[in-house]
Amino acid sequence: MSKKHPAPRLTIIIVDDDVLIRETLRLALDHAGYFAVAVGEPGRALATVRAEKPDLVIMDLYMPGFDGRELIRSMKADPELAATPVILFTGSSEPIDVVSGLESGALEYLAKPIDGEVLITKIEHILKKKAVKS
Repeated sequence: MSKKHPAPRLTIIIVDDDVLIRETLRLALDHAGYFAVAVGEPGRALATVRAEKPDLVIMDLYMPGFDGRELIRSMKADPELAATPVILFTGSSEPIDVVSGLESGALEYLAKPIDGEVLITKIEHILKKKAVKS
């Protein structure tokens, strides 16, 4: 009789300078069965993404001294990270930010606040599409 091994948990990195948002997201993702890594210092974001090679990244667009579009462009330029899906989760719903965020390579642009169930559903949808492409 063979033992069935549990499926590995998918890794999601959260990049946000707001500790409350970061920890709320981390706990919600953990509860949903994901392994969530929270990064509060934007300067460490790319190094963390490179080290963890996550299945998905959720990030704020604007943080002190940081523009999320730059991180997305850096990820897209790296062959090992180029296929990593990104969700921008930010306080700005200005059309220019939405358009430029999506044009930089984000798959979703969600304005804060968002219902946790909606966010988890969007994450599941993106990860299912990614799995089909792999």
